[in-house]
Amino acid sequence: MLLAETIASTPAMRAVFTPRASVQAMLDVEAALAQAGAACGLLSAPAADAIAAACDAGGVDLDQLAADGALAGTIVIPLVKWLKTAAGHHAADVHRGGTSQDIIDTGLVLQLRAGIALLQADLAVMAEAAAGLAERQAGTKLTGRTLLQAALPTTFGLKAAYWLAAIDDSRAAITKAARESLVLQCGGAAGTLDAVAGFAAEFLDALGSALALLVPPLAWHTSRAPLLRLAAAITGAVGVAGKIGTDIALMMQTEVAELSEPAAPGRGGSSAMAHKRNPTLSIAARAAAARMPGYLATLAATQVQEHERAAGAWQAEAATWPALMLCASGGIAAMAEALPGLVVNADAMAHNLTNLPPAEPGAARLLIDRALAAHKPFTTEP
Repeated sequence: MLLAETIASTPAMRAVFTPRASVQAMLDVEAALAQAGAACGLLSAPAADAIAAACDAGGVDLDQLAADGALAGTIVIPLVKWLKTAAGHHAADVHRGGTSQDIIDTGLVLQLRAGIALLQADLAVMAEAAAGLAERQAGTKLTGRTLLQAALPTTFGLKAAYWLAAIDDSRAAITKAARESLVLQCGGAAGTLDAVAGFAAEFLDALGSALALLVPPLAWHTSRAPLLRLAAAITGAVGVAGKIGTDIALMMQTEVAELSEPAAPGRGGSSAMAHKRNPTLSIAARAAAARMPGYLATLAATQVQEHERAAGAWQAEAATWPALMLCASGGIAAMAEALPGLVVNADAMAHNLTNLPPAEPGAARLLIDRALAAHKPFTTEP
């Protein structure tokens, strides 16, 4: 992994998408495939158990697998070859009922399920922190700014309430998109389930149960819109983090001095100017928000796929999703760290109001209460 990408992502998300974790996800699908086959009589229970026991990525030579996968055009071909060797005299029962895309797509779904749980946990931290700020700072007057110019008085509590509403909306959008897209992929070689034609429904149900995944009506080999909607929801969430980071960075400007990011050893310094305190968490969120549309555009471009299996588009997706999730993790985690420890300078906010005509901040308290009433605690899924 590139150094810059390591800096811009979280350790937990990197762990989900390491090469070995990706291989393990595919092997988990192979193990479930064998279990489903045994449940339907396609192979024996001892064979399924032996195959499942062999599905341990710890024994895979990742460099060799990558080299062989590049030659084969898919990582699954050399992975299945390795698994056949590991399964010993049960080799003939390995990969029965599946095809390369089923293994790769469902393995990706397993990784995305784990990765989205991490994003949602950080979004929940953001939401709870924003809700706390909205309540505590409900009466703290602040200069409202439109087009980067002083406008009318507002309150910092209302500003935080607007952050809260946007975070909650993103959490709900990701939850909905994940429910629709993170489902089993299994269609066999050409989408006809030819290898299990006599008991296809039972096989799919057993496979979905083994992986704790819903079974869609049809395979989605070349129907990728649900995944695109998930990517769009995640991109929107990172955009929210970037917007909040932008507000914080502007309010941290020396001449404004209304907010400060939480302090930590080594954070926010300058290599040339010792007096500076840079908004590093806000910078990370803004940088992630700037990168995300590129990944989303790639996934949008891959929607046009040929016949029953794409020649290039599906492969482009597989390489794009890990990068998207790593980027999203860094941007969202930055705000999950910034918001709970945000330092509010109410005196500076009051001082900066002197540029405005005397006025009250409208219905700020009512709007804050509406946002708080709509907010679901972090222990409850939207």
